[in-house]
Amino acid sequence: MRGVIIAGGMGTRLRPLTLRRPKPLIRVANRPFLEYQVAQLRAAGADEVVFATNYMAEAIEAHFGDGSAFDVRMRYAVESEPLGTAGAIRNAVEGLPPDRCIVFNGDILTDFDIGAIAKSHQERGAKATLTLKKVQRPHPYGVISVDDDFKVLSFDEPTDEQKRAADRGEKQHGFDYINAGIYILEPDLIAQIPLRKCSIEREFYPQALSQGVLIVGYPGEGYWLDIGRPAQYVAATRALLSNEVKAALSPAGQLENGVWRGKDETIAPDARIDTGCCLGDGCKIGSGTTLDRYTVLGSNCRIGTNCRLSGAILGDRVKVADGSILENCIVDDGCAIGKHTTAANVVLAADSRIEAHSALGI
Repeated sequence: MRGVIIAGGMGTRLRPLTLRRPKPLIRVANRPFLEYQVAQLRAAGADEVVFATNYMAEAIEAHFGDGSAFDVRMRYAVESEPLGTAGAIRNAVEGLPPDRCIVFNGDILTDFDIGAIAKSHQERGAKATLTLKKVQRPHPYGVISVDDDFKVLSFDEPTDEQKRAADRGEKQHGFDYINAGIYILEPDLIAQIPLRKCSIEREFYPQALSQGVLIVGYPGEGYWLDIGRPAQYVAATRALLSNEVKAALSPAGQLENGVWRGKDETIAPDARIDTGCCLGDGCKIGSGTTLDRYTVLGSNCRIGTNCRLSGAILGDRVKVADGSILENCIVDDGCAIGKHTTAANVVLAADSRIEAHSALGI
């Protein structure tokens, strides 16, 4: 089987983190996110992965190369302009030998059993199998209607009022099945996708249903999350560090006493590091400093004395001066935070400079 990862989006909802990297390469627990998906595809039996790319495509190819370091063959299909979720799939396999494809949206963290989904797909003789996620109403997603045997009947987009209710965080009774962003597709069906901009949910699948094509749903069991917003990105990090998601790949580093640790660390004897933290290579942590659970330090971070970091996610080469407190913050590469700064629930762009005694997000 061939894996296809749709990885061309600009990641605007995750800015400023995506200003210097494509969304699928954002580090989650100190690994580029795509590494988790590649490992999951490989575990499901994919011997080749094609990345459908557009925004900062060269960064993805530079990271994965020919795939030899990841024990799977890699190919790249760069879109000169975005082709949508269906057009990207057709473009990704254009000119390649026909093969059944496992397709992932490039922002989905899950531990669904992809092998079981592929087996069900083959047994049912479907042309397409869509992995489904059961979610509580209201929600901003399109709804997939199925019969008792999970044969797909229709695709229904949310109304504007449903989207507003979801944004307001209202609670309602009832659940819906939504598209979980993982598909198994037969090569003859892929060949019918037009080689142009085309949405698989809004255009191609409904058209295929109208022509009598057998499309089935598979209700996924386990962890599932779209990491496309800062809050979801934080949740994904915590799910990996707590083993809430049974990923095919562990966070970066070596697990020691509940902490994922890098190489060449310098940690003061009286510093306290809680379980569920993740430290990159070359970090230095000063005397009296506390790292509470789910704190992540990228490589070569410098944390001063008497600091407290709680649920903070730091990129590479971040400096935090003495006496500072960071709670639930995302701090991109190269930032410098002055002494006795207090920050909570903020996202800092790369190379930001925060003056001493600042108070952010309070």
